[in-house]
Amino acid sequence: MNPVSEITKLRRDLFTKIARWALHHPLDAPFEMDISAMVKEMIPDGPARYRCCIHKERAIVEERIKIAVGLTPVNHPVTVISEACNGCSLNKYVVTDACQNCVAHPCRNSCPKKAISVIQNRAFIDQVSCVECGKCAKACPYNAIIEINRPCERACAIGAIKVDDSRKAIIDNELCVSCGLCVTVCPFGAITDLSQMLDVIVSLRVKEQPHVAVIAPAIAGQFGPKVSPEQIKTALQQLGFDDVVEAALGADIVSKLEAQEIMEHAAQTNVMTNSCCPAFAQAVRKKLPELQDKISTTLSPMRVAGQLVKNKYDGKVTTVFIGPCIAKKAEANQGDEIDLVLTFEELSAILSAKEIDLAGLPPTAMTGVTPNGRLFARAGGVSTAVRKHLGDISLNVMQVQGLGQCLAALKTAAKQTNDSFTFIECMACEGGCVGGPGTMVTPAVGTRAVEKHAGEGIILPK
Repeated sequence: MNPVSEITKLRRDLFTKIARWALHHPLDAPFEMDISAMVKEMIPDGPARYRCCIHKERAIVEERIKIAVGLTPVNHPVTVISEACNGCSLNKYVVTDACQNCVAHPCRNSCPKKAISVIQNRAFIDQVSCVECGKCAKACPYNAIIEINRPCERACAIGAIKVDDSRKAIIDNELCVSCGLCVTVCPFGAITDLSQMLDVIVSLRVKEQPHVAVIAPAIAGQFGPKVSPEQIKTALQQLGFDDVVEAALGADIVSKLEAQEIMEHAAQTNVMTNSCCPAFAQAVRKKLPELQDKISTTLSPMRVAGQLVKNKYDGKVTTVFIGPCIAKKAEANQGDEIDLVLTFEELSAILSAKEIDLAGLPPTAMTGVTPNGRLFARAGGVSTAVRKHLGDISLNVMQVQGLGQCLAALKTAAKQTNDSFTFIECMACEGGCVGGPGTMVTPAVGTRAVEKHAGEGIILPK
């Protein structure tokens, strides 16, 4: 399992308490009435454990609860809890001992705010005046000025996270693609994503129409090595779902359609990317809009599987996608195929609140998908499945992970003028979907579990 930090423990404890309340209280009970008691249960009387005082700890937990249940209105899937942000009072640009006190002083001359002075044969930066433009670091011929990035800024490859005048993190919603990587790296847990866990529980309790869970193939191994996806299906049925469908069913269809796109457009263009990673697709649209026509027009496996379910029930069904990805919460709003989205972490909280012992459940069979559909969950799975449907067509394949690397690879490939066609498999998360921010295990563990679930002894082409 992933090493569990104090931040993760607090978040999962909070999710479980919210789920337990939602499962056992009357449907018309106002949640606001119980927030104070829930906060005190999580942060009991006594000395502060993490912050300056217990009052700040409780204020942060209260705000986190309100965001999780929708009582604090926010207009984006990923948001900063201002009270929780430490402000990271580090100095972004620092002069090191490598400073040579050169006569030209290019660092001082390049500073637009005159924030650099030379004292006792060494340059110093006035951090009050510094606006963190970085011109001094670029100008120094000895690389004596280093840049220290805040964890959230470093995690965001498209520059959607900045700091305000008080040095607290702010998210530019116009740039943010909801990849969730900043959520996982903030050492103070100040960045969070909106949860639809309460909506799912209430919807299952009201049960105005059938409910179908669409589970991502990355679910294999997420709840321990002794818990199979077939047992998770049994658990979901115990929660009230009428059926459970693998998103891998949609992946099988997507691989065929993307292969067809390649065959149809190979004469007009020289590169195409997958469409299954919503964070990557959004990053292209926002950072490289001139190349968005290189993204496959095929819907993602999540939406294709949701479409199949909606058609089966003539639209009179509630579909809930369960996966490792925060960006899927935003993608679900692009169509009507998926109604609600949960991460594996949120599902774990619901199962814990319901006191369901996964390891002790009997398995319920899941059929109808191919190994390649399930392997979409890990790096290389998409390109392998697509290539399987191309026959003798020559295809160059690139497998890239990380938003920054993906955008750079697409930009480079689009400039090439060779005769062969290039398919770029781009994933925002390292290792593919198994490395998503909503996972419970490491990418390596998740990859092995996905391959085992896809079929023992499968040999895939490189």
